[in-house]
This record gives sequence, C-alpha cells and structure tokens, in this order.
Amino acid sequence: MHKVARRFAFCRTPSQIARMMRRQPRSVTPIRRLMRLALAVLLIASVAGSFLSLRALARDPALHLLAERGAAEYRAAVDAALALRATEGRVAGLLSGYLAASPRDWVALRAVERVAAERGLPLHPTLVARIEEAWAEDTAPLRLAADCAACAWDMGNCSLSQGLICNAPVTLSPVGDMLGLARQSGNWWAGAEVDRLDLTLSAVGLGATAITIASVGTSSGASVPIKAGASGLRLARGMRLLNPRLTARLVRIADEAVNPAALRAARSLDDLGAAIRPAARAEITGLATGMVRMQGATDTTTALRLMPHVDTAADAARLARGAEALGPRTLGAVEVLGKTRFLRLGLRISKTGLLLGASLAGLTAALAGLAGHLGQSLALRILRRAAR
Repeated sequence: MHKVARRFAFCRTPSQIARMMRRQPRSVTPIRRLMRLALAVLLIASVAGSFLSLRALARDPALHLLAERGAAEYRAAVDAALALRATEGRVAGLLSGYLAASPRDWVALRAVERVAAERGLPLHPTLVARIEEAWAEDTAPLRLAADCAACAWDMGNCSLSQGLICNAPVTLSPVGDMLGLARQSGNWWAGAEVDRLDLTLSAVGLGATAITIASVGTSSGASVPIKAGASGLRLARGMRLLNPRLTARLVRIADEAVNPAALRAARSLDDLGAAIRPAARAEITGLATGMVRMQGATDTTTALRLMPHVDTAADAARLARGAEALGPRTLGAVEVLGKTRFLRLGLRISKTGLLLGASLAGLTAALAGLAGHLGQSLALRILRRAAR
C-alpha cells in the first residue's frame, strides 16, 4: 500500500496520500463471527466428550466399545446376513464339500440343507441325486455295522452319528475317564509316551465325578457340566474334531497341568482333582462349560460339530451365546456365514462407543474447519503481498 501511494503521489493531494497510507481495519461480518463461535464450541465439546469417554473406559473395566446383542436382536442380525450370504452357489459349494469328505459330514450337510429350505433356495437335481445316493450308501446295514466296529476300535474313524452310538456311551461315562487314566498310567510305567492331554482330561472328569458324588443331596451341582464337558472334549479330540490351534493350546496346557508328585501320591478320586494345577483347570473348565451350554441349546451332535470352530474358551462362550439365541439353526448359520462373521453379529456398538465415536467425529470436523480457516487466511495474506 505504501509503495502504491508513493508511486501515484504526483497526482494525489496530501490528504489523499495520508488516507491511503492508513491501513483500513478489516471488518468481520456477523456470519463469520458465528462460524468461529460454532467451531470453538464444537471443538471444546468434542475434546470434553472424548476425555469423558476415555476416562470412563479406563476407570470401569466393565465398559466396552462393543456390547452383546440380545437374543432377538442376534437372530435378526443373523437372518439379515443370511439373506445376503446364503446364495445358491454358496450352498451348493458347501454341500459338495461335505459329500467329498471322508467320512461324509452329514450333520453339517443337513444343517446347510435347512438353511437352503428356510431361504427358499432350490438345489440342482444332480446335487440332490448325489446326496440321496450317498445317504443310501452310508446307511446300508452292512456298512453301518462295519463302520461302527471301526469306530469302537478307533475314535478317529468315527463320524459324528457313529461316535455317539458306538463310542460315546463309554467315552462320556466315568468308565471312559478311568480307561483313559489307566491307559496313560500304563504308558508311564512302561516308559512309553504319555498322552498328557488325555491324562489331564481324564483326571478332570474323574475329579468332577468325585465332587458330584460327594455333593449328592446338596445344592451343589457345578461339577456336572465340568464332567460332561471334559468327557465331551475327550470325545471331540478322539474324533479329530478339535482344530489344530485349540489342540496345540490344550497340549501346552496339559504339559504343565499335571503335578506328577501329586498324581503318584493319589489314592482317591479327590486326590486326582488335586493333581491338576488350578490354571489348567480354569482353562479346561471354561471350554467344558461352553461345550455344555452349546449342547443344552442344541444337541450333543451339533455341539460336537461346532467344536472345530473353537480356538479358545472365549470362542466357546461366544458360540454358546449364539446357540442359545438361534437353537438348532446355529450350525447352519455358522457354516454359511463363517465363524468370524457369525460371532461378530453377536456384538453391537455400545453407548460408550457411540459417544466416543461422535466425539471423535466432532473433533475431526472442528479441526478440519479450523485448518480450512487458517489456510484461507494464509492464502489471502499471500495474495495481498503479491499484489503489492
């Protein structure tokens, strides 16, 4: 401005030059003032909301960004997901895979067939014929007898239905726990390899049986699910239904679970329970409880077939929640949607999460507005200097 005034001084009067030399104050309109005030209020409110939400999460471990859905809400979310995911191609691919398995996975196949029927999805006639032919082959009397004998000899040869008929009556009873304990004890005395996981599950099952017997006539019944769950885990492991991650985890736990000195000194069923270290007992108890809950919400066959989807005790508990919400429909939904998506549907954003999200969104908007205002002011200053 000063350069311009001096450049045109020859045609200006002193009073005009003086007015040009004076910097005129920039007027601020009411709208700009209101916008600045709104940005300031939004920034302060966002920072305060974020601070309060984070402080609440830090002080109260019970608060989470995600909360569990109720049973009705869970069912609605699963139905909506199945409407998108359960397509003819997806169902046909799953059914073909079950038919190709050895032994054939009839439990999962029938569960996915029910999903297709619920969604009104037609199956190709060729696929239907393959299913009927395979079913007739697997249910022939001679085939059933031969398969049952092989299953009774080695649980690894069992299908789910065969395992429950031919092997479960022994494995799920205290007799199965005693046989497992005797087998591993014999291996130890003979210097052979000891299956510590089988030993641990047998000891937990027998220890829970002892507590059950001792609590007859009292109100205590907490050991019954532990016994049933431990025996169910033995059966699932023998039938190769535990996935590799859970099997490896249980083997690591079993390696540290048994107290050898306490086991050698055991003279009763109560002593067997004391031979299992508490940390290992807690992990196995969590898995066993989740399996029993799944069994109560569906049936034994479905609960066993859900075990390949379990990696930890937390997975077992979350699958049990899903089973309690969906009942017999659980396995079909898990197979079609996949475990990860199915478990995710059981959660929703909590009120604390919504508050924190809204606060962060407001903070982002306020900072973006502030950055835009500063950028505009800086650009105007650069243009003014360039004009001089």
